[in-house]
Amino acid sequence: MELEFSIGEVIGAGAIATLVMTAIMYMGKAMMPRQMPMDILYMLGSMMTLQKTPAYLTGTMLHAGAGIGYAAIHVALFVAFDFEDNLWAWGLLFGAVHWAIMGMVMGMMGSMHPRMKSGDVPAPGFFVMNFPPMNAMGFLMVHLVYGVLVGALYEAFV
Repeated sequence: MELEFSIGEVIGAGAIATLVMTAIMYMGKAMMPRQMPMDILYMLGSMMTLQKTPAYLTGTMLHAGAGIGYAAIHVALFVAFDFEDNLWAWGLLFGAVHWAIMGMVMGMMGSMHPRMKSGDVPAPGFFVMNFPPMNAMGFLMVHLVYGVLVGALYEAFV
């Protein structure tokens, strides 16, 4: 049976994987606030406003949308390369690529984000290296978890 692209399953896998990824980030932040200070939802939302509630709502929508978008890319690659099983393992590889891409994007955020330019929001730097090392390791881990979940969930859903 050939794997097919199914948008409903992509949205489900992407939304759940993003929710788990985000929950892990905020659990780390709650348990080790000095070692893991990055606040991704506020960081994303504060591109539009510094007011806390609207920034978190905007950041949540941006992160969820990006998570579903990346899940669509993962699944499109599964289909394009005719991967039909062990999608969790391919998801692990794709999660590593996703981490590499986002690590570079994080490095560019400081020059694009208006609140980072003004110093109101700390710039993460490439691979979030402007934050403590535990944050950088967490950044890698959550992207690997995300990739594994997208692959495993999509395979389970279809």
